[in-house]
Amino acid sequence: MTNNEPIAVFAYAFAHRKTQDFLLELAASGFRDVTVIGAPWKALPHADSNQYFPSMLRLASARNTPDVCRALGFAFHECEHDDVDAIAALRDKAGYSLGIIAGARIIKRAVIELFDEGILNIHPGKLPETAGLDLFFYTIMKNVPMGVTAHYIDSRVDAGDELFFEDTPLGPDDTIEVVQFNNYQSQIRALRLFIKRRDAGTLTRRPVERPRKNEPMTPQQKRAAVEAFPNWRVSQYRAQRGRALLAACRDGDADKAEKLLAAIPDLIEFRSAEGWTPLIIAAHGQHRGVVNALLARGADANASGRNGTTVLMYAKSALMGQDTPDFTILEALIEAGADPMRHDALGKDVFHYLWANGDTAVTAWLASKQAAT
Repeated sequence: MTNNEPIAVFAYAFAHRKTQDFLLELAASGFRDVTVIGAPWKALPHADSNQYFPSMLRLASARNTPDVCRALGFAFHECEHDDVDAIAALRDKAGYSLGIIAGARIIKRAVIELFDEGILNIHPGKLPETAGLDLFFYTIMKNVPMGVTAHYIDSRVDAGDELFFEDTPLGPDDTIEVVQFNNYQSQIRALRLFIKRRDAGTLTRRPVERPRKNEPMTPQQKRAAVEAFPNWRVSQYRAQRGRALLAACRDGDADKAEKLLAAIPDLIEFRSAEGWTPLIIAAHGQHRGVVNALLARGADANASGRNGTTVLMYAKSALMGQDTPDFTILEALIEAGADPMRHDALGKDVFHYLWANGDTAVTAWLASKQAAT
C-alpha cells in the first residue's frame, strides 16, 4: 500500500535509534511524502552518565538520519525544532498537517500551531504520572503500569490530548533492561496502532490532566527505584494479568479466563477501575461459559460494584423487557448463592429496578426462585 499523504517527522539529524526505527515503520506503512525535520546535536544540561543496573544487550548502532532518509526517499532538512519560520516554509511547500515525533526536544506553541491535525508524540510512560524526565524510574516509584502513551502534544511538556495507552507486556522474571527494551518495542507497536486507527477513523481524544511535570531525580532516588523494582514487577505483573482477565470476561473468552486463573487463582475477585469483578463483567455481558467457569472457581455470586450494585442486578439488565428471556445465567447465580434481596447503596434490591422498568418475566421468575427458598 502506498500513502502519498504529506507528513512531517521531528527527528534528530544524527544517528538515533528511535528516529531510524520510526522512519522505517512509516516507510513500511506506505508513507512516501515524508519531510524529516532533523535537529542538530547539542549537549543536554541534565545528562546523567551514571549506570544504575548492568546491561547485557549489544545492539547494532543506528545509522545517520540523513543516510536513512536518502535510502527511503524522504526529504531531510536540518534545522532546530523551534525554528518557526523554517518549519512554516517547509509546511507551505510540502502541505503537511500531521507531525510525528521520532526524536525531539521541547516544541513551542508557535510550531505546534503550524500543524492543523496536530503533532503525535509516543511518550514511553503513562501520562500524566510520568510526565517529565526520568520517566522509567517514576513508573516504578509511583507503581503505575509500564507502557506508552500516544498523544497529540500541546505547549506543556508531556501533555495534550491522549489517544490511547499501550501496555508493555511484563514477565514475572523480567529484568530491568528487559522491561526497558520491551517498552521501547511498545513505542513501535503504538505507532502502528496509531496509523491503523487513524486510517479507520477510530481515534478518540481525551485531555491529559497534568498539573505539573516531575522534577529530575537525584542519583539516590534512581537507586531507590532500582531497589524497588522487584516489588513493582510483582504488583504490576499481577495487575496486568488481572486486566487481561477482565478483558477475557468482557469478550466472553472462557478458555483465556481459565488459563489466567490457573496461573494466578486469586485474580478471581480482581477489580476493574470501575469496581467490577470478573463475574460482574461476564454476567452483565451474558457470557454463560465465562460465568460458569468463574463460579466453578469460587467467584462471589453476591459481589457488588462501588455503589452496591449486585451481580444479579447487572445480569438482569440484558433480560428486561424480553418476552422469553434466557434465565441460564440468573439460574447459575442463584444456585451459587446470589441473594435477590441484597440492597445497593440506595437501599434498593433487584426487584425495585425490575418493577421500575416495567418488567414482568424476569420479576416473576426471580420471585418464584425466592419463594422456593
